[in-house]
Amino acid sequence: MTAATPLIIRATEPRDLASLVECLNAVFTERRFLAFTAALPVAEATAYHAANIAAGHPHCVALDGDRVVGLCDVVPAAPPRAEAQRHCATLGMLLAPDYRGRGIGEQLIRAALAACVGRWQRVQLSVYSHNERAVRLYRKVGFVEEGRRIGAWQLDGETSDIIDMVYFTHAS
Repeated sequence: MTAATPLIIRATEPRDLASLVECLNAVFTERRFLAFTAALPVAEATAYHAANIAAGHPHCVALDGDRVVGLCDVVPAAPPRAEAQRHCATLGMLLAPDYRGRGIGEQLIRAALAACVGRWQRVQLSVYSHNERAVRLYRKVGFVEEGRRIGAWQLDGETSDIIDMVYFTHAS
């Protein structure tokens, strides 16, 4: 982020998708914070995010100029035919490595959660226990720990818990 280019948080637009996929794949290949540990094919990742945008699901990006440096999306937690779970959604987010620790994640999450009010009552996520910065952020914005899957993440000789967290929008 430069002085000449202020960071912008806004709803994702189709023109953002190429840069979004670059950001996403950079985080995947870190092999630390997301379930996938290899880059996704560009067409597959683009189609997934384009479909979520077209469906009107909350989907926000952080932009440094034209470069996507973070994203946060919320999607239904279950298929439409799972009527008893229509009030539930799942949040996903990530930030480019060189943009972490600047408050950008909080801005992204708050923007996405604001778009959930009146749509979903329960927003859930899973985070690895070794990702302490993310755990602190989720707690700060109102997520609470709901449970742990002990030792459920194992990669490259490291083991962590998967922490399941939930946020209630208080929508009726």
